[in-house]
Amino acid sequence: MWKNKKEDESEPATRQEDVTPVTSFGDRKASSPSPKTRPTGGTNVMSETVHIGKSVCVKGEISGDEDLTIEGKVEGKIDLKNHDLVIGSSAQIRAEITAKKIEIIGSVVGNVIASERVEIREVGSLEGDIVSPRVNIVDGAHFKGSVDMAKQTATAEKPYSKGESKISFGTSATEGTA
Repeated sequence: MWKNKKEDESEPATRQEDVTPVTSFGDRKASSPSPKTRPTGGTNVMSETVHIGKSVCVKGEISGDEDLTIEGKVEGKIDLKNHDLVIGSSAQIRAEITAKKIEIIGSVVGNVIASERVEIREVGSLEGDIVSPRVNIVDGAHFKGSVDMAKQTATAEKPYSKGESKISFGTSATEGTA
């Protein structure tokens, strides 16, 4: 019924057979990165997406050269011009966003610019303007703003200032014809 305390203390928390001592640096095995995080094609770019978790709050500017998934709160500016951005279901974003592809599952307040497409999912919410050649707003999503789906060209035309026009007025008939 009563056990001796010394018998209970004699068994260590870790077993000796499970632990193999390392006697030198040569005995250590180098761990190789998983296939998802290993650089491809000799470049230094990782193929895995970076995550900002639910408990993280960022105020300021986020920019980078990797795909990004946000589950937390961001206030400011997000600039991922050549990469994808996913706004997760628990994310609360108040920012101007620029990315290649933007998928909104959470809440976004701010303008969104995508070079390829913007998608607002069933539970997603966007209050702001969209500029993208492709837009997908799924049934049940919330959207309040405007959409500009102008195709992007390699050579953009010079923007005209207020009062300026592409059509020139006041030219004679011989000057205006070719």
